Amino acid sequence: MQTNPLVTDAIDGWFEARAPRKDSPHTRAAYERDLAAICVAAGAHLGRPVDELRIDDLTLRVLRSAFAAWSHGRAAATVRRAHSTWSGFFEHLVSEEHLAGSPMPGVAKPKAPRRLPKPFAEDDAARIVAVLTDGSARRRDPWPELDAAVVLTAMVTGVRAAELLAVDLGDVTRTAGNERIRVLGKGEAERAIPVEPALLGILARYLDSRRERFPGTARRRGVSESDDAWAWWRAGDPLFVDRSGERMQIGALQYLVEVVYRDAGVNASRARGALVHALRHTAATRLVERGATAVELMDFLGHRSLSTSQGYLSATAASVRAAAARSPVYGLLTAQVDQDDG
Repeated sequence: MQTNPLVTDAIDGWFEARAPRKDSPHTRAAYERDLAAICVAAGAHLGRPVDELRIDDLTLRVLRSAFAAWSHGRAAATVRRAHSTWSGFFEHLVSEEHLAGSPMPGVAKPKAPRRLPKPFAEDDAARIVAVLTDGSARRRDPWPELDAAVVLTAMVTGVRAAELLAVDLGDVTRTAGNERIRVLGKGEAERAIPVEPALLGILARYLDSRRERFPGTARRRGVSESDDAWAWWRAGDPLFVDRSGERMQIGALQYLVEVVYRDAGVNASRARGALVHALRHTAATRLVERGATAVELMDFLGHRSLSTSQGYLSATAASVRAAAARSPVYGLLTAQVDQDDG
């Protein structure tokens, strides 16, 4: 094993080791940018071309200087991401015995802000449900059954956008008392999310409407008009399709969800940048309000870290405290205390 490889070769080795993780092209591109940027800054500090840098050149002093120079004028979130990328790279180098330890703990990084999940309030969630069941909504290409199926599935299951889009018909189990939807989460981690028969009914109405729209995509053999909506589709068919009949993609999903939010008048209530994720926050918060623990929430949402799930408990507790502070009784008590102090 080469004990002091070129940095460029070591980076190639890291990506090769990561291949089983199936990083998305977007994720890989971000890693490549982070690694290249600090390499350039390190090379500038040492007065050497990047392609001549070796692992032993990346000392704590060099990395501190490189991060300091590169971080100037950049957003804190960008710097944290680069720090995380380099931490992962050095963990690989340690595992390959190129280094005895990672220098990254000694490189400063911006403190991550604590962001609590922002779910839809119950009245906003009710508005979303109402607009999905309102047949008077006017759209250029209305497909209310699809809108209801997509949004309510996301709201009930709390799945991520990518997980929702990847679900096939065969991933839905309709056995009485064991109704569930199977999804593949981050790192190909599989989990089964329990659902109620009512959601399956909404999905069945959507599948009926889908067969009417795209009869050529349904099965033609082994089924009859008396069969239920599910019988007309193959297990490998996508659960959700777009208005052209193809598997729904992220752009169509985001557009559909945002249109529903606007129709319901709740678009301003979601966190900035959160579309499908606002429904995920809502599903998780409702579970916490009904007594779910952080461990149960971790299983339900497919979190890798318990601390991520605990954020929903903190957010719910903060919401309860805020509601209590708005109570008329609390107002009377405050007035009484002020009078006594006076």
